[in-house]
Amino acid sequence: MNMSTFFSEQARKPSGPFGRFVMSIIFDQGNITVNTLMMDGLDIQGSDRILEIGFGTGKFLKQAARLLDTGCIEGIDFSSTMVKMAKRRNRKNIARGKVVIRQGDFEEDAYEDAGYDKVCSANTIYFWSHPDDVVRKIFRILKPGGRVVLTFEDAGQLEERQLDAGIFRIYRTREIEDMLRRNGFSGKIDSITRERKSQKFHCVVAIK
Repeated sequence: MNMSTFFSEQARKPSGPFGRFVMSIIFDQGNITVNTLMMDGLDIQGSDRILEIGFGTGKFLKQAARLLDTGCIEGIDFSSTMVKMAKRRNRKNIARGKVVIRQGDFEEDAYEDAGYDKVCSANTIYFWSHPDDVVRKIFRILKPGGRVVLTFEDAGQLEERQLDAGIFRIYRTREIEDMLRRNGFSGKIDSITRERKSQKFHCVVAIK
């Protein structure tokens, strides 16, 4: 396995010592801007029930939990390495019922209809096996008026990294907007771009 494939696989599903000690640092540092964008796009209310798809180290779960009163934020991730790390980071809020962590694959796991006020995900859309199916599922599990918030890196800078194209599917903002529209989100869709240290990051917000 060459380095490009190895790193791409670790970005998709961190594992082993590399995932625990290297990818966790990369996620926590590299996701600062996308997590800020995601927080802004969610507009969290105290009673919200939120789902984060692919929570990584659980840093965003902890940040969001601070804004919740009677609500909770749930997370699903298929990396056992990240699940263990996120549980440690969020142990107090898990005990209080404000954070719920599951190991699994969102594309395969069952979810109730109209069960969430908001669904979000940072830097995971590249790895969705069947992206249209995922968006339709998100639409189904959102309450009427609920919102989805997707954040991701600029396509140009990802292309410069020579990532494994068989693992990373790189998107431009318009492609994600079009995907949301053709899978149920027919109302207003907002896109935000933010720069940090010459890097660009994007956020797309759609309302059911």
